[in-house]
Amino acid sequence: MKTFVTALMFGAFAISACPAQADPKVPPAQPTQFQEFASTVYDGYRASRLLGSAVFSLKGEYLGAVRNVIVAEEGKIVSLLVEGLRTKEEPEFMSRIPFERVLRPLHEGAIVADFSDLRSREYGLFFDPDQGRDQSHEFSISKVIGDYARLQAGQGYGYVSDLVFDRTGKLAAVVISREASVGGGTYAFPYPGQLGRWSPKLSYYGLPYVTAEQASRAGLRLDMKEFQQS
Repeated sequence: MKTFVTALMFGAFAISACPAQADPKVPPAQPTQFQEFASTVYDGYRASRLLGSAVFSLKGEYLGAVRNVIVAEEGKIVSLLVEGLRTKEEPEFMSRIPFERVLRPLHEGAIVADFSDLRSREYGLFFDPDQGRDQSHEFSISKVIGDYARLQAGQGYGYVSDLVFDRTGKLAAVVISREASVGGGTYAFPYPGQLGRWSPKLSYYGLPYVTAEQASRAGLRLDMKEFQQS
């Protein structure tokens, strides 16, 4: 990890030391910013690992498995969609658990929630309209993972292979596997939140860069061995 960070910092310094070659639209990344972003990516929660995680009550009762994650536009996890336990009397069912009821830190493959009854009205799949909650500014991670990633000019760049949330449950990075025409490899890009030009309503994930060169300078190339072990 130390070797990776040292190389990354050296590369970022080399870019900032050559202003004549830098694109004015994309400011060179600072070593400290890259180091902090790299730490967040490697130490955060991967969406692909949240999916399928078992959910238990505080008493250790198995409640179900995570099938999807609902995220607000600014990137904060709102709730988990959990497929409830099937019994002899009742079939499986879906519930929506507020993320505020989930204990942190999360552990790989297992999530503990502060309640015991998934079948209560409180944890229905849809919120009560009387609560006045606006769900139009939320999206599920299944709508993003697997999407094509495009640059601002419409050029294809790759596809979204994963998402990374920080320790507070906020979307920190979008992981993109690049296509061969732009060099291949897997890169992590900071999630722009409400400041970005992308909308969950689009059929693709739009990166806030015009050219592949700009995107490559702004992204963090992942060490896949280390990332998959994170």
